[in-house]
This record gives sequence, C-alpha cells and structure tokens, in this order.
Amino acid sequence: MLKVFLVEDEVTVREGLRDNIPWEEYGFQFTGEASDGEMALPMIRKTEPDVLITDIRMPFMDGLTLCHIVGQEFPKMKMIIMSGFDDFEYARRAIQEGVDQYLSKPITRKTIKKALDEVRHKIDHEREQKSYQEKFRLESREYEQYQRRSFLEALFGRRLSVEKMYEEAQRLQFNVNAACYNILLFSMNDKKKDESEEFRLRQNDILAFFLRFPEYILSKWSLSSYCVIVRGEKDVVRDFTARGIAEIERIASDPRCPMQWYVASGEPVDRFSQLTECFEKTNHRFAERFWRPERNILRPEDASLTISDEKRSIDGVNAENVDPSIIIGFLRDGDVSDVTEFVNGYLESLKDVLKSKIFRSYLILNIRFTVIRFVENYGMDQKEFLEKLPFDIHDLEGDSDKIPDYVISMLRLAFSLRDQESENKGHTVVQEALPYIEKHYMDEDISLNSVATVAGISSTYFSSMFSQEMGKTFTEYLTELRMNKAKELLSTQKLHTAEVAQAIGYKDAHYFSFVFRKTQGISPKEYRTQNSV
Repeated sequence: MLKVFLVEDEVTVREGLRDNIPWEEYGFQFTGEASDGEMALPMIRKTEPDVLITDIRMPFMDGLTLCHIVGQEFPKMKMIIMSGFDDFEYARRAIQEGVDQYLSKPITRKTIKKALDEVRHKIDHEREQKSYQEKFRLESREYEQYQRRSFLEALFGRRLSVEKMYEEAQRLQFNVNAACYNILLFSMNDKKKDESEEFRLRQNDILAFFLRFPEYILSKWSLSSYCVIVRGEKDVVRDFTARGIAEIERIASDPRCPMQWYVASGEPVDRFSQLTECFEKTNHRFAERFWRPERNILRPEDASLTISDEKRSIDGVNAENVDPSIIIGFLRDGDVSDVTEFVNGYLESLKDVLKSKIFRSYLILNIRFTVIRFVENYGMDQKEFLEKLPFDIHDLEGDSDKIPDYVISMLRLAFSLRDQESENKGHTVVQEALPYIEKHYMDEDISLNSVATVAGISSTYFSSMFSQEMGKTFTEYLTELRMNKAKELLSTQKLHTAEVAQAIGYKDAHYFSFVFRKTQGISPKEYRTQNSV
C-alpha cells in the first residue's frame, strides 16, 4: 500500500480530506499531516511517503518551496499541489519543481481519486520498469563477466596501451579513479568432483558477497578461478582485502560441503595502470597452490616462508615436494597462462637442492615421465611428444639455466593437447545443445543451468564452452534467438504483443516489450508498423 502525507494550513480542509477520503479503499495509507511546509518537512523525512499532497500558499514555508526541497531529497516521491488560485505563474513554477498533479480548490472526492489513481499508475509503472531493468541486468551479468574477463586478459597480458586501457575501462564502467587497488585470486572445487547442489550454493554465497560491495570488481578468470579487483582509499582496500579472504575462508571451510579452495592476495598499488604488475605477483603466489596444497591462503607476507629457506640437503628433501601428483594436479586443474608462473615458482622453491646434479637429473626425469604419461592419455606417443620439444634433455647436462624453458615447453605442449581435447568435447557438447535450445527457446524456465543439466555437464563448464564456441554468451544467444522469432511473428502474423511474448518464452508481455526495445531500439508495435507484410 502506498503512503500519503497531507500538508494544508486550513484546519477544516485538512481534516475534511483526512477523514472523508477512503484512503485504504483507494490503495493508500494516510501516514501524517501538517499545517505548513516547515512543520511537514521533518515528518516527511521520517515517514518517507510515496505521495505528498500540499496546499500551495501557506505561512512559514509554502507548498512550492516544500516541493522544491522534497524533490531534491526524495526524487521518486510524487507531489500533488492544491491551489485556490488560478494563476499561470504558480502552475509554471509547479511544473518546474516536478509536481505531478495541479488541483484547483475546492477538492472533491472524485478529483482527489482521479489524481491519486494517476500517480499510483505512474509509481507502478516506474517500479515495473525498475524491476525489468534489474531483471535484464541480472540476465546480462554473464555477458558482463565475459566482457570483463576479455578486458582483464588484455590488461594483464600487457596488450593495451595506457590510453586504450582507460578507454576500455570507461566502456565497461570500471571506476579507475580510486586512490588504491589490490587483487584477489581464488579458486573453488568440489572435493567430491560432482558439483553438488550444496557446493553450488556455497559457491554462489561467495560470489554474492563480492557482488554486494562496490569496492569489489568480480570477474571469472578460468574454469574454477575468479579475479577480484579491490578499490578505494588505502585503508579501505586493506580492510576489504582482509574481509574478502575471511569470507572465502568462512564459507569454503564449512564441513558440510568439503571444498578444495585457495585464495591469493596481492600488495596494494596506487595506480590502475600498476594492476598488471600487481596481478603478475599475485598470480605467481597463486600458482603455489599446486606444490603447497596444505596452504589455502597465500599472502604477500608469507613469501618469505618458502621451502627453500629451510635447511636442507638431498637427504632432507621432503618427498611430498617432488611428488608427481604436483605436476598431475597442475595439468588437470591449471591453465596454460599459469605455466611460466608455476614452473618458476616451483623450481624456486627447490633452488637449494637443484644445485645437486643428481637431484636435478632426478627432478627433470620425474617431471618428464609424468608429462609423457599424461599426454599418452590424449593419444600422443612418447616419440612424437619428444620430437616436438625445442631441445633434447641431454642439452641440460651442461646448462642448468635451460631447465625452466625445458619444463615450460613440456607443460605447454601437454596443455595444448588437453585444451584441444576439451575444445573438441566442448564443440560437440555445444553443437548437441543447439537443437535443444532451438526446440525449447519458448519455454519460460529454460536457462543456462537447465541446458547444462540436459548436456550432462556443469553449468560453469557449459558456460565457458558455449562462449568459446559461439563467440557470445548463452544469454546473448537465447535473447537473440527469441528476438528474431519475435520479429518474424510481428511482421507475418496478426498476433497481440502478449501472444508474441508467450510464443517466444516471455510470460510477462511488458517485460518482453522492455527487452525488445532494449535490444532492437524500437517497440514491438513500432516494429510491426514498419515491417508488416
């Protein structure tokens, strides 16, 4: 029920309106009254009515002055002016102040009802439009994430000039005027490997936290990892970095849903243009999760606590630090963009014992045989794999500086096979999903999750594969398909707009019209007029 507040200096008129108008019957709650604008203002600030009804001429503060102040403080509040003067100047000023209705006294029940009906209709329409905009924004979030990731990949890959960087940031509505920035990288995987409903709920809780605050800019980074830019004043960035880590730890540590999770934080920088360097350092730290799986939180201050700082000899090397599962885990869960950081960080953690020729030979052979077994699973035999490497393993005997390049080349080759296999699988999955989407696009409840379920894969994986295969997000594709079908019906069939909406999967005809205008630039009615056969 909408709230209404009345301001009138004549007691008999004020009490007459208050007592003789059936407010609740008209859909309004009478929340207060005052004899002049000065008395009314603090009461209005407290009750925040939806509609203000005020006389125009009153002592102390008149109606127009009150409307001016209310309009500044509560721009969504509707205002109805009552006046016993037929004066054009008053009417002109009322229009300037954004008054919605200008009523001449005496006020009858019929007059007030008509004015209230009109402002209620206006309020309902504005709220409806706001809800449509929010719904469309939520539906477009997948596209926004896709755009953000593309921008961040270019930014962190040093493929943008400073001018282009700021230009793209403005286009994507990134606030780049903050005094300080930092980066969080985090990943989440279901330990049960089946992405249970409980896992998805926990994952959504974490993502919702970062979407709740303007200090965070969240973007998907890889299949299971996310990048968060933290922005604000230095103390704010420090605080929100810590809060983000704490929230991830709180939710991901819930014993009811065992997660494999990691989060790495960077060191704050003063310029948006310095984020690339911040990311590189944070990503280097994030790569440690593959050889230090016991540490869920990887902070800058922990950098000095590396394995290489421990007193060691070959006899004292922890077998877990050279376990083949480290390489296998990276090949399974990592990304080709992480290879250099992973190799450099992993070898750095073993640098003291790498001085030993025996240990060095053992480590390289261990990695080599692990990678060979991995690529054989993707159909490449050992001979073919070794021929594709840039140099022979024997070249490392006299030049240990080549070890990082050798390991990097092995891992990149393995990733190319894994990703090609994934791409082929993704191509097949998407191509098989398209006929299903074509057949069910008119179902109101069709969604990324429902199509992924039919395809038998996780929604995260399907979203990634769909965008990669089609060059657009699932939501973009579905909306485009529906709008094309709508244009076909509008131009060839004599259907009402509501019938067209129903035919293409929109239960709410008004929301269909909103989306049509948003994507096509004109209303369905205008399109029909211009394109009817």
